[in-house]
Amino acid sequence: MAKPPKVATVVGIGDNNIRFLTDPRFLALGIHYVRDDVPWDVLDNAYTRTRLGEWLTLAQQERLTPLITFDHSGATGRKHMLPSVALYAKLFLRFRALFPWVTEFVTWDESNFFNEPTAGDPKRVAEYYLALRHDCPTCTILATDLLDIPNPDFAVPMVKWAREFIRYAHVQPEYWGLNNYIGANDLSTASTRALLAAVRGKIWFAETAGVISDGAHAVEATAARLARQASADRFILERLTSLSPRIQRVYIYEWQAATAHDPWDSALISWTGVPRPAYYALADVLDSWGIKPDCAISRVPPACSGAG
Repeated sequence: MAKPPKVATVVGIGDNNIRFLTDPRFLALGIHYVRDDVPWDVLDNAYTRTRLGEWLTLAQQERLTPLITFDHSGATGRKHMLPSVALYAKLFLRFRALFPWVTEFVTWDESNFFNEPTAGDPKRVAEYYLALRHDCPTCTILATDLLDIPNPDFAVPMVKWAREFIRYAHVQPEYWGLNNYIGANDLSTASTRALLAAVRGKIWFAETAGVISDGAHAVEATAARLARQASADRFILERLTSLSPRIQRVYIYEWQAATAHDPWDSALISWTGVPRPAYYALADVLDSWGIKPDCAISRVPPACSGAG
């Protein structure tokens, strides 16, 4: 596929499920960036190592650029474990040896969220970040990605956490990640503006979207919820990205719902395989930016079907 024209913000898709990488409705959109979230010890487990290898191999075959976000372990007894800097760096070097063509990384996922063992330890994440920069100086390393949840019962305020990180790192990172689900779904610019003011580096929305079910409990994807989801996705792409040229990328999460009532559901495609209004919103925005769909791959995007 031909490379898209340059626009101010680049759009990607985040989804750990390998199927979307070959979905014609995805490939037709002209998106060249994808994101996978993996445990920091992904290579220690045969299943997760194999799954990662398959995901990355397929992404490479489709000429997609992957962003890899490191996250807490899924292994029994390890979820709340923070590895030593030496162990973290050792596994990163193993990763680089296996997949040397992958050069974009997020040091840790949602580091300020209390579900992550990093919430109370920005110093350790700063040490991880410095280790990644040392071990791959030509890579693009996001300091971390931060969740914009304002409730102090669930997360350390992201600006406070970011400032602590900078204090320990003794540098202003060139790149930051922001998972601005709250601002996006409230149609508010406040959290994105807050991080822009607090840090100097470029910002990637490493994971964001309009949300149907937010993880607290599964809800039905009613017409009203689907419409709100599409509005949030448009707000992300058209309003939030326009706040600053420092906002360089947006990774919409996720591609397809797994069941009729997923506890978390922000998918562009329903569990039955039907494109949702949010899919059409994304396709319309890309088309308006001059990123034309490849209708030879799929006729689903509005510009291909004549509905745009």
